[in-house]
Amino acid sequence: MSNDPVVLKSNKYGLTLQLDATLPFEDLIRKVCEKFAASADFFGETSMILETVGRDLSSEEGLILIQAIELNSKIKIILLNENNELKDTRMLGQIDKFYKEDIFENAKIIRGSVTKEQIIESDSSIIILGDVKSKATVKAKGNIIVMGELNGMAYAGYPDNSGCYIVAGELNSSNIQIGAINGAIRLQEKWSLRVHKKEKEPIGITVWNRELLAEPLSSGLLRRIK
Repeated sequence: MSNDPVVLKSNKYGLTLQLDATLPFEDLIRKVCEKFAASADFFGETSMILETVGRDLSSEEGLILIQAIELNSKIKIILLNENNELKDTRMLGQIDKFYKEDIFENAKIIRGSVTKEQIIESDSSIIILGDVKSKATVKAKGNIIVMGELNGMAYAGYPDNSGCYIVAGELNSSNIQIGAINGAIRLQEKWSLRVHKKEKEPIGITVWNRELLAEPLSSGLLRRIK
């Protein structure tokens, strides 16, 4: 067994970080900085999902860990998987869970963007680590998560499961369908009236009273989906 307090291992979806559970956190972060600075050329410029094992991290510690990695490499951490809980790093500390399913077993992951006129389909759920470009189409029997901009067509819950949802880092499309429900997307009233609404923030879209309802993830939308 390695005595190294920080061990890097690749996995199918990104990188697993084995962390020492006893080392003071400040010392652990220093080791993380040294490890990723030394490996920067090996990894190059990339986006990935980070999994941490061996140590429980608070939301604040998770953010510090991600910052340490990104400042000492050209890696962009898009999702953090800690103790089988997947979190959008932009919303870390603001939502309990980004995705309710066992994402690694049930979701199709697209590394990068779905380009113009490209069609992506899945018998389960889909996670896109980039954008969905204009005139591109994404269709899933389950949920759809777009880490970047959603400009094209997204159809979740195909063909008739209205219990699914769509999440986008930035929503610029009106061509959205969940199950058999499509048409205009209604902004949740409290959000549309907020004075201090952020210009850009991750958006969740669900079906409510047979219409599409959009709301920022920070409002706790996904926690209320049963």
